[in-house]
Amino acid sequence: MVIGQVHTGITVSDLDRSVAFYRDILGLKLDKVEPPKETRANKLGVPGAVIQLAVMEYGDGCSLELIQYLSPAPPDARSLPINTLGTIHLAFRVDDIGKQIEDMSAKGVEFVGGNDYNEINDGPLAGCKWIYFKDPDGTNLELVQWD
Repeated sequence: MVIGQVHTGITVSDLDRSVAFYRDILGLKLDKVEPPKETRANKLGVPGAVIQLAVMEYGDGCSLELIQYLSPAPPDARSLPINTLGTIHLAFRVDDIGKQIEDMSAKGVEFVGGNDYNEINDGPLAGCKWIYFKDPDGTNLELVQWD
């Protein structure tokens, strides 16, 4: 029986660039950067894999692992459309979505479909505001505000 979530992991093409994005744009705290390791190759199912990862913390005990495969090179550097089977998106809760959009736009972030957030007007999620954006590698991300 699942009792909670430990972390979310995202494969990135450039660890330094991704750490800067998640730290400087979203305000996550860098907990640690591990040295490159090849000991996990068999457990990851990627023969010959050498990875390096950074752990970012946010919220109340949440963490995000940013993982760069130093070898072998990823088979495809393009981001996948959100409707591709197996893709994920990660939603970050914010207090003021309008201000967050304004701050992130000033730092060069482009939001999917423009800077206008969506608001749910009925049902159990009434009042929820949300908007999608992407990280430097095209990973699907979301901001959510619940009043």
